[in-house]
Amino acid sequence: MQDTAPPTQAHVAFLRIPGFQGRSVAEQASLKDRLEGRVRAAIEPVESGERLVLDAEDGVALILFGDATRALRIAQSLRGEEAFLQVGLNYGPIARTDVSANAAVFGDGIAAAVAAAHFATPERILATEEFRRRLELAAPEVAADLVSAGDFTDSRLRQHSLYTPDPRRGATRRRRYVVRLLAGVAAILVLGIAVRAGHRLFFPPKPAVIVLAVKPRGEVFIDGISQGRTPPLARIPLEAGRHTIVIRNPGSPAFQTSLDLHPGEETTITHTFVTRRPPAAPADKGEAPGFWRDLRRRFGGS
Repeated sequence: MQDTAPPTQAHVAFLRIPGFQGRSVAEQASLKDRLEGRVRAAIEPVESGERLVLDAEDGVALILFGDATRALRIAQSLRGEEAFLQVGLNYGPIARTDVSANAAVFGDGIAAAVAAAHFATPERILATEEFRRRLELAAPEVAADLVSAGDFTDSRLRQHSLYTPDPRRGATRRRRYVVRLLAGVAAILVLGIAVRAGHRLFFPPKPAVIVLAVKPRGEVFIDGISQGRTPPLARIPLEAGRHTIVIRNPGSPAFQTSLDLHPGEETTITHTFVTRRPPAAPADKGEAPGFWRDLRRRFGGS
């Protein structure tokens, strides 16, 4: 005879189909198939070494090792919106009859979860005091969502203090978490802006410089604001960034360009204005110059 495997502690979610014995064989088979499908989907992300699934006459016992919050989350997802299950949660010892793969699993960890499931309703999950204490060690803020559901006595006259998740507390906790998260993000942004402003105040970036080589002269406008005439204006310091430069000279088309300047950059603008010449006067129409001289002589002029 093989020795019994040593006991271990685990989270147990017992998923019970209410009124199972009073249903028809076809309905029982359909509900068990539906439950098993849900369980397979819920435990898919969990590594095989961290879970056991045990078939029960009126449901399924899901044994989960590791995180208590994960056990609660999986139990809540299995109950789902349809709420066709009674769900009991416990943390306690389990053991196997032997070390073989086909060994039976038993223990108070399963028995207390079964008892909690019998007192549960499809509308609310019930968890034992042992599970609540375990959850409090792992995630105190989540354990605070469990409120007392009362004391219950099972068929063996054992008393159970049971707890149930209060969705209102969970919603309040999530709102507080979001508020704290947003406040933290806002604080980081404000700190970043303050650091940048302080850095610019004590370590201002080097300005960009525009060097003007304009002939013969012109009035310089930067971003629509007059800077003076060149010459004598020859160099203009500017903040880094994009600027529009316009240079005007009376009688010539204006010169315009846009520059994207970097800190410390020096850029030369070279331009020569071409003066518009007035059109030449039309040549006099008339006779050749000798015509007037001959006319004056004919009438006795000199």
